[in-house]
Amino acid sequence: MASHGQRPRLVIVGKKPVFRYVTASIVLFNRGSKEVELVARGKNIPLCVDTVELLRKSFHQNLRIKDISTWSEEFVVNGKTRRISYMKIVVERP
Repeated sequence: MASHGQRPRLVIVGKKPVFRYVTASIVLFNRGSKEVELVARGKNIPLCVDTVELLRKSFHQNLRIKDISTWSEEFVVNGKTRRISYMKIVVERP
């Protein structure tokens, strides 16, 4: 994970335009963070992937994907069981 004394920074990807999340990630890197975690759920997962790809191809060519994890959670709404998927992508710069 992160080196001693430094936690990875979190960007929660939602419904805003992808460049909002790209900008947030760049700001975190410029503030000295070595790792950034991007987390999305449900229909926002493709936006999370697009954010990482834009970061890699346009802004930080040496950016490395450290980890990708997916999981789902179940919850009950109006008596029906719903399952929502999550994705976390951890990117780091050398």
